[in-house]
Amino acid sequence: MVASLGRAWWWFLLCLPLVVGCDGCRLTSEPDEAAPQSETQQPPFTSRAADAYPASRPDMQTSESPNGSVKPGHWTSARLSIRSNLDDRRGVVQTRSEVGESPNGLLDDGSLDALEPELTSSFFVRRPAVLPKGQMRRLETRFLAPRREGQMFENVIMDGQFLGRDSTARFDLRPARFAVMLPQTYFLVILTNRPERFTRWQTSNWVRAVHGADSFKRPPQNYRIVIPPTQGVLPLAETALDWTSTAVLLWDDLPASSLTPGQRTAILDWLNFGGLIVVNGPAGVDSLTDADFQDLLPVIPGGAAELLAGDAQDFIRSHSVVADPSTARVIEDLQGNSSFVAAAGQQRPDALEIGDGGLLLERRVGRGRLVQSRIDLMSPWLMPWKSYDSFVNSAILARPPRVFRREQVAADATPSAATPLSPETPLVSPDDATVLGSDITPSPSVRQSFVGFHTDVTSPAINTGLRLFSRDAKMRVPRNDDTASETPKSESTADADAPFAAWKSDDVWPHPVSGLGAWTNESDLLTWGQNQLRQEIGVTIPKSSLVFRSLLIYLVILIPLNYTVFRLLGQLEWAWLAVVPLSIAGAFWVAHAAQLDVGFARSRNEVAMLELPVNYSRGHLTRVVGLYNSLASRYRIDFNSPDAAIEVIRRRGQDEQDASLFGTVDADFELGFEAGPSMNNIGVGSNSYGVVHAEQIIDVAGPVHLQTTAQDAPRRSIDGASIVNDSSLELLDAFVIERDAAGEARMATLGTIGSGARKSIRMQAVGRVVVPRDLPMGMTDAMNQLLAHDAIPPGSARLVARLDQAIGGMKISPDCKQVRAQTLVLAHLAHPQRAPAMSDENLVGDALP
Repeated sequence: MVASLGRAWWWFLLCLPLVVGCDGCRLTSEPDEAAPQSETQQPPFTSRAADAYPASRPDMQTSESPNGSVKPGHWTSARLSIRSNLDDRRGVVQTRSEVGESPNGLLDDGSLDALEPELTSSFFVRRPAVLPKGQMRRLETRFLAPRREGQMFENVIMDGQFLGRDSTARFDLRPARFAVMLPQTYFLVILTNRPERFTRWQTSNWVRAVHGADSFKRPPQNYRIVIPPTQGVLPLAETALDWTSTAVLLWDDLPASSLTPGQRTAILDWLNFGGLIVVNGPAGVDSLTDADFQDLLPVIPGGAAELLAGDAQDFIRSHSVVADPSTARVIEDLQGNSSFVAAAGQQRPDALEIGDGGLLLERRVGRGRLVQSRIDLMSPWLMPWKSYDSFVNSAILARPPRVFRREQVAADATPSAATPLSPETPLVSPDDATVLGSDITPSPSVRQSFVGFHTDVTSPAINTGLRLFSRDAKMRVPRNDDTASETPKSESTADADAPFAAWKSDDVWPHPVSGLGAWTNESDLLTWGQNQLRQEIGVTIPKSSLVFRSLLIYLVILIPLNYTVFRLLGQLEWAWLAVVPLSIAGAFWVAHAAQLDVGFARSRNEVAMLELPVNYSRGHLTRVVGLYNSLASRYRIDFNSPDAAIEVIRRRGQDEQDASLFGTVDADFELGFEAGPSMNNIGVGSNSYGVVHAEQIIDVAGPVHLQTTAQDAPRRSIDGASIVNDSSLELLDAFVIERDAAGEARMATLGTIGSGARKSIRMQAVGRVVVPRDLPMGMTDAMNQLLAHDAIPPGSARLVARLDQAIGGMKISPDCKQVRAQTLVLAHLAHPQRAPAMSDENLVGDALP
């Protein structure tokens, strides 16, 4: 018996590997993606995670996420890929993004990890999708990157679905995770076919501040460098509203024909509102064959020429850090070397030379700058130059000079796990210090800061020049000339700050999470617009006490008082006839007490601002629209061009009211169904109003610009010059204000300037020019704030006017019978010159151990 059992056990052990090995292989092996599969083995759909724009080459990935990076509160374009494996399909792709906290927000299988219950999410974005069988289709979409107010987070998750025309075709897209950039971090995009040459820039100390080898603190990024792939359509946004997270565009050798018409227009718009384009050497000039870009270059293209050693030496000396030991060696190597070339051509009259030698020039384009280097910025003779990073920081990026200091940080200063960390908290390892009793051996650390600044935190205003007035600017209450707005600085303090005043301007509000250029409903202009709409609409929800009191008074007047009056008159039968007029009068009285406009089923009130750059025909239009109903309605808003964005401003208590009337359906953003984007399902309740924030880039057919004479130029003033209105707008109540470099302001009244008209400017003292007090919809107050002489930077000028109507380009359905609208016009006439290029005080090596 024992022997038979032993033999059975032996045979079982021999057969066990065969059984387990076969089944285990079938259960755990991955399918061979290269092997052909029948249609029954394929899933109905296949997708890839979306890539956020601007997207980088896979071999030059600089983001902290494989799907790219986003700035919270900024509109972003993205590209997703989807394939139908079994049939041709038509349907809709809808996506939604939300705040994610954990870096493990995506599991290995692509599904979403559990996130915190209270997340900030964007609205749904829908776009049509046509999927031919077996073809991977790339579809572009847009989304407003969500943010959690007052809190930083690590990533944004975007997922979505493909919804076919029939109910069976539904597919969940593969989620994407985007790394979140800090408030001061902006994209620096390099358009090149030779990305390996720009490795030096990716490790520069102006991209991320240098830190000592013994310091464990990783400084935040100033720029996130992106080098897009050049095959196919460039992964760049096609509207300037999605370029607000980009600060710099370097054009190397990529042909201008690589851009789509939409990308070309978006870059020009972005440049005029404060972007920076850097054209790199002869290759950059040769690639910019587009006439609109060539006309903006500081140098008229004239081919290539031999680099003169004297010019190169003067250039090096003017941008070198004092006591740079490599400067003499670089200058010596240039002597007699004729193997280098430079871009030839004549300098334009309004171009500014940066440094000496004529090798780096700049031209203002609206608020932005176009910097052209006659030499290749990656030339081998520049690489040994230790002042190279200082040159890029000051001369090209126009950032303040820096100083590097070596600090001694005690090892016991390392914060514990319970200690909150601030951005200035230096981190050191306990292994870096030796504790002998009470003695502590310090560990070296390098701190990088800006000269003349009292903080190490970099303001977003230093890293980006983009400014949109409706999003970033302060609107100040006008004050009298003899009233000081602040405690005056001492003369010594003012003199000390003078070289750095351009970087210390307080005319903008950087958002603590999103930085500058972010979409916001809380800016000064948007706040003023919402308050103005609240006054114009005049809708208040009556309290229950008002309803009870009104009913009681009505019943007292209708029954006892009515009966008593006609009984005393001896005509009691007339009391019945008086019921009708008393009822009508009571209804109107209750409506007036509740402040309800019962005369119109729908009304629209709009206050807007159009900002026009210097000598540019396309402007940034910001609308705040109030939609009032006497009956509940759902609205749809359509735009006639792709350069538009919109959001419904939620008010306290409105969500609950709308949910009771319309359910929980949110408004959704639609792309690709019409000529421009749309916002659908905007619910407005009965006897209530909704507020919509919309922005567009619109073309006004021509600029509003200055026309000066040769005699005006030496005075550096616009007094005596003329305003020419080449736009299609009729400007009402126009004023011009100018503030010179010393801070003295003067104004001029121009009145009405029709389309095509020209008016002379006669400047006067600020106190002698007064805005009319009876302008509609709060225009008097708004224009006074825009014309406040301490609200514009020294060395600039602007025109402020209004339009007595809403600008076209946006359609609201159903139609509103009553429309009241006013549009502010802010046309920039002159901007201050860029801050002077000042080299760093020392080199990094001077502070390193």
